Amino acid sequence: MTRAGRRWTAAVASALVPALLALPSHATTTDPETTPTPVETTPTETAESPPPTEPGSEPTTAPTTQAPTTPPSAEAPAPRVMAKRTAPRATASTTRRKASSTGRWVSIRLNSGTDTKVYTRENFWLRGKVLTTSGKPHARAKVRIYRDTKKGRTRVGTVRASKNGWYSWSPADQRGGRYRAVVSSTRHSAKIAVRKTSGTRTLASRQKSLSFTLGAPRSGIRRVAANLTWRQYAKGMLVQRGNRTWLVKGAFARRFRAHGGPAGELGAPTGDVRCGLPEKACLQQFRTGAVYVNPKAKKKLTSAVAPKLGAADLVAVARSQVGYREGSPRQSKYNRWIGRTGPRDPWCGFFVSWLAHAAGKPGAVLRKKSFPSLLAAERKRGRTSDKPRIGRLAYIGYFSKGTASHVGIVSRIEGDHIWTIEGNVSSGGGMAHPRGVHLVKRHKSNVVLYADPRY
Repeated sequence: MTRAGRRWTAAVASALVPALLALPSHATTTDPETTPTPVETTPTETAESPPPTEPGSEPTTAPTTQAPTTPPSAEAPAPRVMAKRTAPRATASTTRRKASSTGRWVSIRLNSGTDTKVYTRENFWLRGKVLTTSGKPHARAKVRIYRDTKKGRTRVGTVRASKNGWYSWSPADQRGGRYRAVVSSTRHSAKIAVRKTSGTRTLASRQKSLSFTLGAPRSGIRRVAANLTWRQYAKGMLVQRGNRTWLVKGAFARRFRAHGGPAGELGAPTGDVRCGLPEKACLQQFRTGAVYVNPKAKKKLTSAVAPKLGAADLVAVARSQVGYREGSPRQSKYNRWIGRTGPRDPWCGFFVSWLAHAAGKPGAVLRKKSFPSLLAAERKRGRTSDKPRIGRLAYIGYFSKGTASHVGIVSRIEGDHIWTIEGNVSSGGGMAHPRGVHLVKRHKSNVVLYADPRY
């Protein structure tokens, strides 16, 4: 080593010793100016750090000779870190909206979930479960049901979920379409398509579809005839006639059994119960009878038996009205329904027209705004007869035989007499006020003609 080199080494050592003695014991010896500055990045990215500088690889500044303070590579600017573009962070509300589109918080299914279509005259249910955003059952949640139409989305029903979060809803108007269950703007089900079509349905298929509302079987499958079988369940019964199967439950099943069931006088059902009738009523038709439930009627549960299919529908509705009384003359609900409440508007004809309206069969009985016009239209229609039958209209010669001036509907036949249900009469068929709807016994000779409605 030359003499100049020894002098340079000694100078460097004398300069470093005081600095090293002044450092705390846990500090590093890296020059802070050579430490790269941290690069700001998004939370989803990690900054790339330059390789660390090896300690002691570069000399410090000597007292007499200026040495480089940084290596040549450190003089270049630090490489720029390009943060990748990321989607905006999902908030809680956007996450809920995205989840709700798949029905995460509100589910919906058709019946038990095995059906993809509904056959004509069958009832269907929309069912599902409501969850809170934390995934727990939402007890007593208010669920609104919407149906998509050509005019847009229409609200068709509202139901409360059970304490376990389950809801079940059956429309009064059993129309097909696209349905959705909505709890809030961020919690709603996916849409479900309900298709109404025709086809066959066995008892086993209907049982699988309606297990949620039937309950456990209470009997085996019983055969009444070659084409008629049925089975009893905890909450109703299924009756298969031919290649179709119908549901009978609740008050309808109780009255059906009271009449002898599938082998009784009502006969087999011709479809499921129909609801959504005037006054929030429901009616189920059987081959030789009908059962009618009207929560606003004087008699809330009635039934009738008639030999002609459909005739018992009108008689069952008529029986529910027996006991009704007008508030004042010509101010009955039947007057108001047809729009005639004047002093010269007797309502016996309005009453029999209303029966068809209430049974969901508009046009079965002609709708006219006066008795003479009703009688004339009836004769022109050509469905008149001189023989009584249950469900036929009886045009009565009230003031004189041979001239029709009053009308009722036949509900029973006994020898030379008929029992009719009539409006705008007092008890026993008289003219006293207040008048109402009554069951009246009349001799057949008082009837001018009978007329068949279009059942």
